[in-house]
Amino acid sequence: MSEITLRERDPPPIAEPKTDDLVDPAAPHDPGNRGDVIDRGQGAGGEVEEDEDAIPDGGYGWVIVGCLIAMNAGTWGVNTTYGVYSAYYLQHNHFSGGTTLGYAWVGGLSVACALLCGPLANWLSRPFGFRITMLLGAVCIVLGQCMAGICTSFATFLVCQGIVFGMGLGLTLVPSQPLLAHWFQRRLALAQGLATSGSGLGGLVLANTTRLCLENISVKWALIINGLISAVLLIPSIILLRGRHKAIGVRQAPLEIKWLWHKGFVWVWLWGALCLMAYFVALYSLASYATEALSLPQTQGAALQSLLAAGQMIGRPMWGYFLDTGGRLNLTIICYLLCGISTLCIWLPARSFGVLVFYALVQGMTGGTIWSAATPVVAKVVGVKDLASALSIFWLSLVIPALVGQPIAIALLDYSRNHLGRTGPEAYYIPIGFCGGMGVACAMVLYGAKVWLQGSWKVFKKT
Repeated sequence: MSEITLRERDPPPIAEPKTDDLVDPAAPHDPGNRGDVIDRGQGAGGEVEEDEDAIPDGGYGWVIVGCLIAMNAGTWGVNTTYGVYSAYYLQHNHFSGGTTLGYAWVGGLSVACALLCGPLANWLSRPFGFRITMLLGAVCIVLGQCMAGICTSFATFLVCQGIVFGMGLGLTLVPSQPLLAHWFQRRLALAQGLATSGSGLGGLVLANTTRLCLENISVKWALIINGLISAVLLIPSIILLRGRHKAIGVRQAPLEIKWLWHKGFVWVWLWGALCLMAYFVALYSLASYATEALSLPQTQGAALQSLLAAGQMIGRPMWGYFLDTGGRLNLTIICYLLCGISTLCIWLPARSFGVLVFYALVQGMTGGTIWSAATPVVAKVVGVKDLASALSIFWLSLVIPALVGQPIAIALLDYSRNHLGRTGPEAYYIPIGFCGGMGVACAMVLYGAKVWLQGSWKVFKKT
């Protein structure tokens, strides 16, 4: 038999397995879980090949970070000035029929409308793209503020500030949240933290400029000026944004209710619901505690609001770095334990401005971490390809907590005053306890996602 015949009968060489077929062995054995999906081009050694599907972990992604910093300053940064406006409205009886509880409902309604727009934003992004959707949101943000400036009744103010402005927040927030996951993997939490620090920067600057406008010009022009600032920050940033939807195979699904009972994701949205209530109680009640309970001047109350914003500006990128190095779920749990414990141990017994300054910085650095940690945490649990769909449900699940968080705190304060007869700092014991309890509870709930993801109860395992 010839050598050629023997070679023809040799079996063909066994093909090497493709890296696309590799599965992360650390992911739990659950058919509904994608875990941390290993990216295309990533071999068993962890090295990413330079192809169009590899996540670059930088490059143009840093431009996206800069754009999102500006956008967060022009959206959530502007939204933090509502505390300055509401104090002015109450002091000068600007709208007849406006009450503390009524203005709290307006503030909660704007955030609730923003979160409620999650499925709508995803649905609009499918035929029109995320840029058109976000530009529509920018128009709503500008119009909402400008129209609020010319309102003469509380009802029309509620529509403009609560609904129109809130829809604008949602149409810009939701499509922008998954974009950084297209450009970053190892540094995703750091990039997200830097991007969301824009809200703290915007709040720090705009809270003071808004107060100056109210004192020296008028409410009308203060709102119009802030609306124009939003336009200048948002429109160029939206134009510069770029996504990599096709390269990473992103699925665009407007509303998938299945995530509400997903075994790992259920812990994530419960964490978000609890920590958001704690966040808004501290954000909107700290200044009033200083001025009403401790009889401190309005300037010191406003200073505490600015310190909260400064803490956000520092804390969000700081926690982003920690999340990338120590584990996204691990450090988020630690962050909210610190948030809840500091509320109970620092704010509750605080009787001086100096102690409140310290608490404002701690709360600013920890309380709003949900805005920077949500995307990395959700991506850790469901994977990048399903991130947009899961985030849509995540934001939707936060609508009711955002709407009722601050009104619950005010109702508890009224109960403490009217039924228990408490005055001064003692009247705030129940609302502060509620705030701190929610912070600790949300950390404990998120531990459930950690257990599901790692398949064990190990506390110190990096997850």
